[in-house]
Amino acid sequence: MTRRSRALPGLRAYQARALRNLLRAIPKHPGATFTVMFPRQAGKNEVQAWLVALLLRANVHHGGEIVVAAPSYRPQARISLERVRRRLELVEGYFPAAPARIAGNTISAGGASATFLSASPEASVAGHTASLLLVGDEAQDIDAETFDRQFRPMAASTGAPTVLFGTAWDGSSLLEVAAARNRERDLRDAAAGATVVPFHHQVTWEEVALAVPAYGVYVRGERDRLGADHPLFLSQYELVPARGAGCLFGPGPLARMEGTYPVLNRPVEGERYVAGLDLGGEGASADRTVLTVARVDGGRCEVVAHASWQGEAYDVLESAVLALASHWRFERLSADASGLGAPVVSRLRRALGARVEAVVFTGGVKSAMGYSLQAAASTGSLALPMPDDSADAWRCRTELRECRSGLRAGGALWWAAPSGGHDDYVASLALCLRAAESVGPPRVAKGRGMRAEDLGLGT
Repeated sequence: MTRRSRALPGLRAYQARALRNLLRAIPKHPGATFTVMFPRQAGKNEVQAWLVALLLRANVHHGGEIVVAAPSYRPQARISLERVRRRLELVEGYFPAAPARIAGNTISAGGASATFLSASPEASVAGHTASLLLVGDEAQDIDAETFDRQFRPMAASTGAPTVLFGTAWDGSSLLEVAAARNRERDLRDAAAGATVVPFHHQVTWEEVALAVPAYGVYVRGERDRLGADHPLFLSQYELVPARGAGCLFGPGPLARMEGTYPVLNRPVEGERYVAGLDLGGEGASADRTVLTVARVDGGRCEVVAHASWQGEAYDVLESAVLALASHWRFERLSADASGLGAPVVSRLRRALGARVEAVVFTGGVKSAMGYSLQAAASTGSLALPMPDDSADAWRCRTELRECRSGLRAGGALWWAAPSGGHDDYVASLALCLRAAESVGPPRVAKGRGMRAEDLGLGT
């Protein structure tokens, strides 16, 4: 059974504490900015909904306006509005009777109202006033310049406080900059011996897990899956800012990728193989085309070989890839079908069938593959063979070490080669890992038995 507040239905103790402190502090600090940071799925939206609902109920006779800014109108602002509506219905008997009314993006109770707006830079939000409160929902995803230009002036003539809700991200978001200031203020007040309500409210995932044991099981599972130093785990659950612009892999993950097995030049019976193909261009100045081959062993992806070409004609590349697909018996080949690569991958798919996955490198796809690379490297589920004297081994490790990455608004991860560098091996490795993660269960082997030379056991 979870520990919940007795004052309001559905609130756990840590949520009720934050709500109670906000309700006490808001009337005493006109124009102030408060911050609330909870781990992901820990219930910060419940606190926000109750805060808005209770302020509306408390001001049904006095009137006033609340403005709630969300990163998008649909679905985020509309979801927030619906949460507030449900909370208003739950407390009908506690406050002066005034039925909740919804008109468009505004919900009202008596003379008090709350308007829910998109904080997208493209949204038109002029003409609104916040006299009771200004709220930033998922404020780590709201552009700071847009919020300061479009929303803060709504409270300029009224002295309405601002409350920013969200989680950590890269340390530079609207929420995190305000939270850092509030932490310093709270520390100064505490050092001076002042007894004050804090301006920053934060809860650890361990505290949430005490109230909801299933949450602790889930978060520990995410830590095992992603790795304790993965940027998503750090920001979403530890509330530690993830790296800004920096390396895609730190020294620890790079070290964990180093395997203790040799490069292979032929398949071994009983093993399953997948590959990732990053296509370069034709001509001497084109990027390198890289094929990464890996064996799939349970949940582990072990790279066993690379093949690379510089400036070869596409028909030559197609023939070479088809020969390698036959040699290694790929169960899955994820290939870069962006731009000029699309016709090549289409022809490979006609020759090899559904084993070939055409992957277009959109921002979202590349972000997901970058996160998968980081998670696999951090947890040791992605490995490279022991380096030999080949140029492929040297180039691969150089690109992995030098590949840059950073975070965009909304949680997207970008990664790319440094200026003047290359990321062909990194892209091929990301595609190979994607193939390994999607290959499915083993197929039942049929046909003739293997010969000794097929196994690399001698001829």
